[in-house]
Amino acid sequence: MVPLTPESWNPRVNPQYLLKLKVPFTSHLHNRLHGSVGDVRSSWQKDEREIEAAYLIPPMDAPNVAPRGGPVRSCLACKRRKIRCDRAQPCSYCTKLRLQCVYPIPPQEGRRAPENILLLRLKAIETSLHRLESKVNRDSSPRPSEHAQPPDTVNHDTEPLSSLTPGSDLRSGRLVCEEGDTRYVTSSFWAGLDNVDQDESATPSNEFQMSPPVTNHTTQHRAPVFESTTRSEALHQLHPEGNNVFALWQVFVENVDPVFKILHVPTIQRQILKASQDPTQIPPAFESLMFAIYYAAITSTQSSTYLQALFQEERQPLLDRYRHGVQRSLKKANFMSTPDVTTLQALTIFLTCARQTLDKTYIWSMTGLLIRLAMKLGLHRDPVFLGVPSFWAEMRRRLWWCIATLDVRTAEENDMDPFICEHMFDTKFPANVNDADLHLNMTEPASNLRRHTEMLYSLIRFEGSYAARKLVFSPKFTADNQYPSLSLSEKNDFIESLLKDFDHRYLRYCDNRIPICLLTVTSIRIVLAKVKLTINHPACNNAVPLSNAQLRDLTQSSVEIIEYARTLRTNDNYSRWIWLFQKYIEWDAVAFLLHSLTTSPLPDLLDRAWRAVDTFFDTWEDRVPEGDRRWPRLKSLRAKALSK
Repeated sequence: MVPLTPESWNPRVNPQYLLKLKVPFTSHLHNRLHGSVGDVRSSWQKDEREIEAAYLIPPMDAPNVAPRGGPVRSCLACKRRKIRCDRAQPCSYCTKLRLQCVYPIPPQEGRRAPENILLLRLKAIETSLHRLESKVNRDSSPRPSEHAQPPDTVNHDTEPLSSLTPGSDLRSGRLVCEEGDTRYVTSSFWAGLDNVDQDESATPSNEFQMSPPVTNHTTQHRAPVFESTTRSEALHQLHPEGNNVFALWQVFVENVDPVFKILHVPTIQRQILKASQDPTQIPPAFESLMFAIYYAAITSTQSSTYLQALFQEERQPLLDRYRHGVQRSLKKANFMSTPDVTTLQALTIFLTCARQTLDKTYIWSMTGLLIRLAMKLGLHRDPVFLGVPSFWAEMRRRLWWCIATLDVRTAEENDMDPFICEHMFDTKFPANVNDADLHLNMTEPASNLRRHTEMLYSLIRFEGSYAARKLVFSPKFTADNQYPSLSLSEKNDFIESLLKDFDHRYLRYCDNRIPICLLTVTSIRIVLAKVKLTINHPACNNAVPLSNAQLRDLTQSSVEIIEYARTLRTNDNYSRWIWLFQKYIEWDAVAFLLHSLTTSPLPDLLDRAWRAVDTFFDTWEDRVPEGDRRWPRLKSLRAKALSK
């Protein structure tokens, strides 16, 4: 007996086979895998005939006759078996196996087959259009929940997830038009702010007008996925000199690693020292990580004097050079087809730092690519389920949570929801340990330490971003992730309990005499105050206007956020770490403050509020990223507040 091929019983190849079988396909496979030898042999002999019949019978009933003029080809069964056919009707092979003997019939007209295919495609398109039309009709029909008055007053702040009607959670998103571009945004602080900043003369007919295309495009850097630069240097020539390699590594260790814990410093340091001896022999994956480290070091360095002394170059040309290096080395490492932990570490570092200078839509899109590559490596699954050694388990957890946090940040900046949903991952937070507690040959899992560690700041950052997922994104995101639908008061209570939890588990181990500890305590309070400001703004929560007490509390919080941000930015002890969150740290506070100064200024806080606003504009006037659409809004709000 000629053995069967997998294609012959694969339902993807031959769906008709399943219809011919008299037993379920799962039972059929079970017999193949677990039956006795005799059972399997008889089953295969029986199935072989069924398979041949199912595979060979054409979809339309064809007469069991040869073409006019007698058979000129082998029958389909003999042709498939690659045996000689006697071309009888039926042939001897089909007679022996009791198969229906079918001969191929040449098409009557040369263009008949293509026309049949075209008709099938048109029919499929027509079916899809009918399906879409019926869906549109269903969606446009009035829903009882939208038009019927409920018997009792419903508190929408505490509305359960199950009461969300289909599409009701989608209505929080809308299209906005800015500088000639139309884009979709979900419910967010800045999207909501647009509603309260509308011109009072706007009418429903002109509320959404397509503005003319802007001809004066900004010069903000836009980076391609794959670098196609015309730079003539070989990749190894983009590396700094040997001594400067180690200098940039030290900058990374001092400025980046304390607030962005993604690498194991002792291991990477040994590899960098070895690689810097001969840049032409660096493995492509590790070379991409080295360029990402250079890029991060330059991003975190605000002193042009230091860079000029070290490289005899300004900051921007250095950023451009190492950006090219990151992209070209990632391409060389074939990171999209064969990603590994090293290339994803490089891409994560690069995108996190590039948020300061590159187009935010590019960063958001590349973050989506990064997430999918991470899932391809299984980073979304906790390593304990994958049998990963303890050291690499911690590295994978660090990497995943850096990516997940980047997902939240880029979603906020683009007025969108995060890509990552709750059901997509089960990776635990990394352990609260120092790098010295981890080594390649460790056999026991890392245990959380009850003290301040090198990991503590990043852990708070990871957990804070995870908590933000439940508070600041659209109702659809809340429903999709099965998060509880919290009322406004419950959200505020959640923030207070989160701060107490951080105090108990982390902040109590911080010594404020140590700069990184003071940064940890200050920044987490600023970030939580920012979240609280976002959820309490009437433009975002569709709530009743703020009471005088709430307005005073949020105005004072906004002023303090701006003042704290200025202190962190101007104090030499903290300025080296401000790069991580300088892009968003006080912008929401300024927006709220300007709005309150326009609508309901508080006399006793007026001078302090304006000093904070002026400080912000003095700081950002010459350093705001080109093309950031929030900046014109802030300037417009400021002009409106000054005119009051």
